Amino acid sequence: MLSPTVANAQQSADTLRRNEQGDKCTPKENIYRLGRGVYTDTLRRADFRARASDVAELDDCDTTLQTFVLVRRPSPWRVGAYVGPNFAYCGTWDATFGNNRRDNTLYNGTGFNITLNTDYFLSRPERRLRFGIGAAFGYQNYRTRRDYIDFLRTRASQLGIPNTAEVQIRQRSSEDFFFTLGPVLQWTFARSRRNPSCTSFLELSPKIGIYRTEAALLAASVPSLNDRLVRMVSPSNRLNHFGGNLSLGVFFPLRNTWHVGVQAQGFYTGLNYFIVDGVADQLLSYYRKHGGFNAGLAVRKGFQQKKLIPKAPVSCPTCDSVPVVTVRFANQTPLGGLSYVGDSTAANSLPSISWRSRTVNPKNETFTARLYYRPDSVAAGSPASDQIIAEVVNTTDTTLTFPSTYVDEAGRARRGFYYVTVHNRQTAKCGTCMSEVATTSFALLKPNFTPQAPCEFRHKLERLEVFYRNPYTRDIASVCYCNGEVISVGEKTTRLRFSGLNRRLAIDPYTFDSTALVLNFSQLPGPLAQQLLEEKRKIESGQGIRYKGRRVRPQVQYFRAVFSAEQLPCNGQEGRPVGSFNVIVSDNTYSITDLKPLSPEQYQKLTAPAAPQPSRRRR
Repeated sequence: MLSPTVANAQQSADTLRRNEQGDKCTPKENIYRLGRGVYTDTLRRADFRARASDVAELDDCDTTLQTFVLVRRPSPWRVGAYVGPNFAYCGTWDATFGNNRRDNTLYNGTGFNITLNTDYFLSRPERRLRFGIGAAFGYQNYRTRRDYIDFLRTRASQLGIPNTAEVQIRQRSSEDFFFTLGPVLQWTFARSRRNPSCTSFLELSPKIGIYRTEAALLAASVPSLNDRLVRMVSPSNRLNHFGGNLSLGVFFPLRNTWHVGVQAQGFYTGLNYFIVDGVADQLLSYYRKHGGFNAGLAVRKGFQQKKLIPKAPVSCPTCDSVPVVTVRFANQTPLGGLSYVGDSTAANSLPSISWRSRTVNPKNETFTARLYYRPDSVAAGSPASDQIIAEVVNTTDTTLTFPSTYVDEAGRARRGFYYVTVHNRQTAKCGTCMSEVATTSFALLKPNFTPQAPCEFRHKLERLEVFYRNPYTRDIASVCYCNGEVISVGEKTTRLRFSGLNRRLAIDPYTFDSTALVLNFSQLPGPLAQQLLEEKRKIESGQGIRYKGRRVRPQVQYFRAVFSAEQLPCNGQEGRPVGSFNVIVSDNTYSITDLKPLSPEQYQKLTAPAAPQPSRRRR
């Protein structure tokens, strides 16, 4: 489609306005403006789609309100007209226009041709070569030459009429009507730069159709001899013939989609006519080929399609979402917002800089990212300001590569202060926006302190005890009492019973040191777990009892101990207690399953040595 001429509904407050285009090919007309004055009833969206379903909506920027525009574009329809002198061709130039003309029957001379045509083009109007279908309707005639009068008077003298003035002559010229259809080819050889619809073109159109041909009427009679007929040429009863024409023209633009030019046409069809010869007293029927050509002035009138196009509401992009910046080492260790000692980082582990967009439905979103650097110590002659050492501008990538010139021999980033800035940008037809700048920083510094040894914690398990169940049997019989006296005693039944026993283990307090404070063991240290396992095996392998033919041995339930932790003196600091706890140790996993804090008084009471038992004298 050619570039449309658009009348926007947002310019002035008047209802009508006149086109101010200076191009001669632009139509001169009033364009109704919508949304102002009387013309406030704009089409609803559904109504517009029902009337102009083949027109795509405009996508240029507009306000959030629904508006409409008037779009003008070339129509595929075109009409034309042609008029010019017409000639019947008789085989040769001399036989048509010379002294010895061949047509001595109908005496066709020069006439005129009028043709009206309608064309519909299938090709787009911006193409240089266009193809279409056309229809033509025309009329043409031929002036009868004066030679026929001398011929008829000569024929009258052959009948013995001495006074040829008594001969009455009647005449009507030959004429044709035609209706043809065929293709139309248009080749544009010049086009205006200001208006693509202002063109100069050649037109070629071969057509075929129906010709209604009527021969000339030439009659001579003698009224004084009872209207005796001397000779008559008249049209036949067969008037319609199949025929065709070929037109070629060149056209130049005028104003308001009018074109003017010159056109030449040729035609070819058939012709039937009668001859009544009064001398020989005969009626003769003839058929001959009928052709000719004409040339003259022609005009063409194009049309413009005018439709209301809804402009969909388009909101300009808003860059209110700031990108999220992430800086990590190559091993995924976080780096953004942190400082590291330069030599403490892993070798060949460079910072990885990336970001992600948080914009919903972005429009042509691009990113600009920059990496700045400042050394941790400024030497004489070195720049004191921040340096941009890497950047990407208006890119769709979401990563920034760390520059190789700032990598030392060990594959680490050079010591110094770094910070990253990232912002996004969106571009649309109605404008451009830029978001706020997202920043993050990191530092790789040289060591300026002596690392201190980590403090150690001492852990102690005291008063280890084991809780187990010891089996025994008891005889049970049902006794019947009556008024306090035993009436009867039933049979005795032996039942299995368990007694819970708590025994202190003969194990010294277990102590171990570590740099990490441990308050909940997932697994006891190996030597202690081995000692508890030996105690459990010793108890459960002890002598049991027999019950119903099987041996039942004691069963260990759990171990119990007092657990305490304290921080040892280090780095000039005094030691300090961390806490005391009463713990339960599982006999299966040998891990602490319960841990309850103890007050200092409770701890002292549980860990104090047992008081000596007073000795008993024997008698």
